[in-house]
Amino acid sequence: MEKQLDAINNELERAVFMARYNSGRQRLIRFAGALLIIARHGLRGLLYVWPLTLLLFVELPGLWDSLRLILLGLAVAAWFRFIYASVRDDYRRFLSGELLEPAALKRVL
Repeated sequence: MEKQLDAINNELERAVFMARYNSGRQRLIRFAGALLIIARHGLRGLLYVWPLTLLLFVELPGLWDSLRLILLGLAVAAWFRFIYASVRDDYRRFLSGELLEPAALKRVL
């Protein structure tokens, strides 16, 4: 039996694959892989955003304070959008549509 869903043409093989793919063990492995991907991209994203978080500690007078918070909010929103897209792409590339073993999670990192 093939390990990837896209490579299976036979309906019986596809049904057996889907039964294994939807099992609790496979869901747990995919969930652990998703957590690893989120942690990797989240920590990498923090390297890009940490200078912006320093703006929280800079004292700015009056109106500049409001502007700083607005810009910081926009930066964090853009960071979350970037992280979401990266996590989604890596999930599709590494975890979606395959039967996984716990050792296969190494390639996620």
